[in-house]
Amino acid sequence: MNSFRDRLGAYGAELQVGVVRGGWLSLAIAGGWVIFPFALQTVVHPSDVMRLQSALQGLPRPSSFTSQQLAVGFIEAVVALAVFVLIQLVATVMFYRRAQVMGAAIATPVLWPLAAILPGILGNAAWYVATGYFDLGGCLIGFGSLVLTVLCETVCEGLGRDFVLGQAQGWHP
Repeated sequence: MNSFRDRLGAYGAELQVGVVRGGWLSLAIAGGWVIFPFALQTVVHPSDVMRLQSALQGLPRPSSFTSQQLAVGFIEAVVALAVFVLIQLVATVMFYRRAQVMGAAIATPVLWPLAAILPGILGNAAWYVATGYFDLGGCLIGFGSLVLTVLCETVCEGLGRDFVLGQAQGWHP
């Protein structure tokens, strides 16, 4: 009776309830999973985002940068990534506050399988099909959303039931 299909069906039902209760937060979290590898890539290659910024401002795109410009771009990318991670953490906490599966652990339904499938597997597969090239570094960056989601869920569980689900919930100890 406890087959893989039964467990997968139960997970799908919990996920559907969580997404319906989460509302727009569900889309925000999924959008964050898609954006996160790009934000992580800007830390690795800050010159790419500096060229994009020049193009968006209508300036000619420089072919090279000084080490000071690259250092400033790297610091800005790290700060932006930290703010993005904080926003993703807040969205995850708010999602779990709304999802509140009765009598279950705080991080229910777990979101990390979706973060592994959406940007990790599908994103890397799309890159491979489009370019015909497998890039191990890019693959690891594609699975960065999985790491981010596991960290967010771990922090939610570490913060405790009272903070994430709120003290007004009488059904938990």
